[in-house]
Amino acid sequence: MHVFSLSSVLMGLVAFYFSWMPLPADTDGLVAAFAASEMSLCSSSGILIADAGSSRLTKKRGVVDFQSDAITIWLEVVPEQMKFDLDTFAVKAGKKIILELDNRDGMQHNLLILKPNSLQKVGEAADAMLRDPKASEKHYVPDMPEVLFATEMLGPNDVYTLKFTAPTQPGYYPFVCTFPGHWRMMNGVMVVEKP
Repeated sequence: MHVFSLSSVLMGLVAFYFSWMPLPADTDGLVAAFAASEMSLCSSSGILIADAGSSRLTKKRGVVDFQSDAITIWLEVVPEQMKFDLDTFAVKAGKKIILELDNRDGMQHNLLILKPNSLQKVGEAADAMLRDPKASEKHYVPDMPEVLFATEMLGPNDVYTLKFTAPTQPGYYPFVCTFPGHWRMMNGVMVVEKP
């Protein structure tokens, strides 16, 4: 006779559900439940992934490559809400990062990762680009040292892969869409943690 714990049965049911169903729009409750219990879930479809020893879960569509030394972060633009689906994500200092930006909105968006405490300055510079006739060719990315990493401007339903090495200095690094006017609502924080 086999004895199953309640948590293993629940994890099996959730894994089965997510292997057949698309990821729900609101997974905060599920993520919080697994994070609070410090369990990790990894179904064969790779829908929810928990970093070992971490309570942070990451949404992922596809198979996870655990052989790679890079960390993959999925970030989506929420349709018709002028925001990203994550307000914050954490990475280790000096780690290789693959950031997948999925624009599910009906308008153009980009993503920039900035130096700490530079959101206002970069946002205002992006707004000022409206006077630049070549702003769209520059993907509305201000040419300034506060911009560490940037994507191109993505059209509706475009996905962009941004590969970079996380800064070596721990801190709070803003990420933002700099299409003019968007930066005030479409921003968040990449937390760089000590390795």
